[in-house]
Amino acid sequence: MMNSRGWFLGLALSLAAAGVQADKLVMKNGSVLIGTLVSADESKVVFNTPFAGDITVEQFNIKNIVTEGEVDLLLKDGSLYRGKQIVTEDDRLFVLQGEDKAVEFVVPDIDMVNPEPWRIGEGYNWFGQFNFSMESERGNSDTDELDTDLESIWRSMLDRYTVRGNWEVDEANNERNKYSWMLHGKYDRFSGDDPDNYWGAQIRFDHDEFQDLDLRTSIGPYVGREFIDRPRLRVHAEIGFAYVDEQFDVAEDNDYWGATWEARMKSEPFWGLEFYVNQDGVVDVTDASQLIVNTTLGVHLPTVLGITTSAEAVYEYDGGAVEGVDDTDETYRFKVGYHW
Repeated sequence: MMNSRGWFLGLALSLAAAGVQADKLVMKNGSVLIGTLVSADESKVVFNTPFAGDITVEQFNIKNIVTEGEVDLLLKDGSLYRGKQIVTEDDRLFVLQGEDKAVEFVVPDIDMVNPEPWRIGEGYNWFGQFNFSMESERGNSDTDELDTDLESIWRSMLDRYTVRGNWEVDEANNERNKYSWMLHGKYDRFSGDDPDNYWGAQIRFDHDEFQDLDLRTSIGPYVGREFIDRPRLRVHAEIGFAYVDEQFDVAEDNDYWGATWEARMKSEPFWGLEFYVNQDGVVDVTDASQLIVNTTLGVHLPTVLGITTSAEAVYEYDGGAVEGVDDTDETYRFKVGYHW
């Protein structure tokens, strides 16, 4: 980018005199959309048109953007222009700074247009999901199953708070044969030098009545990195260590220092479908057989009014399971939930 001269003010005035009465998207194929620029990020632009409402256009298809009104423009180099107008001349884009100067840029320089406040360091973005699945069968045997899970995240440019939890209860012929729950809290602090890197601390509680586990408590620090954070693909991973304390109803209690990890991947390749793979685990640093691994594979179907459906497979391995209890648990479920 480079500063241009004061004559670009005349450019803005000439555009107004020519009757430019709305924002305009000029496509690389020569077509033009007239309407209102709603928002944009590095991959897509949301544009409101009188004939079709809000439409989404992939940014790589756009040649130029012109605004009649004022917008907030955030460029990839961190420059923020608030309440400015975007104009064009000879296929060159400029953001008007004032009466005597303008700044030139190109479409790929755009990080966001009209970014949410948290993206520019103002407050938090709150998002998350709540899901449940339920099954009831009557006949030769009476079975009831209820699973719920929750994830709630508060994210700013500096830090992130995460709360996750799940609860599962199953009955067969009026006798409970599964009862488990988990509660997981995390705090992340992002690096000022490289906002993709962060450090954090976590605490997690697990209970499983039918695995003799009264309460497992894990607490410790970690470091992580957002390897990819784009609308169509998000990948992050963490490594750390934790103190683990296990209290059993029958077996002897246990505690140890463990190495921890977490990896989460979410992809939205087409049609609103969202695929995800999550894994977390801990291993005793002095006894590798004390290994706990939880892996989830799933797909979210397109969301309508925040309501979503999903199918997932959950694989849980506990190498330190007490005698008489299976060390592997597999669960397959179809869920309905709400995302915000």
